[in-house]
Amino acid sequence: MHTKIHKYCVVLLSLILSLATIDLYAAQVRDIRVAQEEGVTRLVFELSEASDHRIFPLSNPERIVLDVSNVGLDASVVNGLSALTSDVLMRVRYARRDQGVRFVLDLAQKAKAKSTVLAANGTYGPRILVELEYGERQPVKIVKSLANLSKEKRDIVIAIDPGHGGKDPGALGQYKVREKDIVLSISKELASRINAVDGFKAVLTRSTDTYLKLRDRSRVAREANADLMISVHADAFTKPSARGASVWALSLSGKSSEMGRWLAQQENSADLVGGISLDDKDQLLAEVLLDMSMNSTIQMSLNVGESVLSKMKGVAVLHKDSVQQAGFVVLKSPDIPSILVETGFVSNKTEAKNLSSRTYRVKLADSISRGVIEYFTKNAPDGTLVAWKQSKQSDYLYTVTRGDTLSEIARRNQVSLSVLRQANKLNNDVIWIGQKLVIPAG
Repeated sequence: MHTKIHKYCVVLLSLILSLATIDLYAAQVRDIRVAQEEGVTRLVFELSEASDHRIFPLSNPERIVLDVSNVGLDASVVNGLSALTSDVLMRVRYARRDQGVRFVLDLAQKAKAKSTVLAANGTYGPRILVELEYGERQPVKIVKSLANLSKEKRDIVIAIDPGHGGKDPGALGQYKVREKDIVLSISKELASRINAVDGFKAVLTRSTDTYLKLRDRSRVAREANADLMISVHADAFTKPSARGASVWALSLSGKSSEMGRWLAQQENSADLVGGISLDDKDQLLAEVLLDMSMNSTIQMSLNVGESVLSKMKGVAVLHKDSVQQAGFVVLKSPDIPSILVETGFVSNKTEAKNLSSRTYRVKLADSISRGVIEYFTKNAPDGTLVAWKQSKQSDYLYTVTRGDTLSEIARRNQVSLSVLRQANKLNNDVIWIGQKLVIPAG
């Protein structure tokens, strides 16, 4: 009898403790996954809810510490820790600490660690991605002449997609306006203005009245290594009072469905995401790469869209004054920022009349191009001619040190002594230690 009571008490106590643990921690570490690539080990800590964390290295021996706040640890995760190893990761240990969990990653050699928070999606909860980079890479020594550098810098490529075409006329509006004709005209004007700017190049998915499947439009952009895809459309609605231009980017629900499609095709696909092939990656790594790429792509699409909207409002009435989001197929490139521009409602008499006017279409195309060029001028991708020019046009500050003379500073920075004096409003060549001097560009 006493034995049965004792067993009952033990079971009851265990249940009480388990319930207390559930109440104590707001989140649980539900899974830990590891993936190995040459020179990089990635660990994904999947949580039931988002939690704060910090990461830092320790030496002698080499290890990385990850503290996750206010979380508990599933028993299944504890039992599987021994299986988490890689070329650089020897084992993962854990301990309860300050209402959270401390993970210690014991390393076989020194590694550089960084962490990234991944948002929840349709498949996984919030995640903490830890990347361990190790090994030395030999720097590539390239000797080039300054005169030839600008010729080697690439253009910023803008793919422009006139919606519909051929057998698909799109929306049919007032005054016999056809969407496919209007958007092709606007797209050509847009391409002309993009091409007129040094360092920019426009690529049209169609330049004639032809029909393209939606996925083929994105394929053209990918083959052109586009930095941005702009799909141009004209809206229609049952009520003729509806009016206004709008700009769209991909929604999170659209992102989730596209991730599922890409991951399902992974084994039979050699497509690239951000320049990386997915066909040779395991499920974990492919999922992480896709998730990070699409998060970045959506955010950049929203930013470009806001820049375009700010210019369009000076020409067109806006249907919405902020970038909208939806799951349009042409917006679903995982690594190409994409926006869809609705230029107006052809079902509205005023806007149909406007869009029928070449003068109005030119103004609209000009406003879109100014928004795109302004964004990429402020955020020029590395390796582009625009970024290279900007680096040559920026002044910088030099701090005077012991032994410096103004003439020597001018010589080292390849500027004339008179220009250096003028830039710093100096009447003579007297300088002092710690003084900040403006070094003019060029």
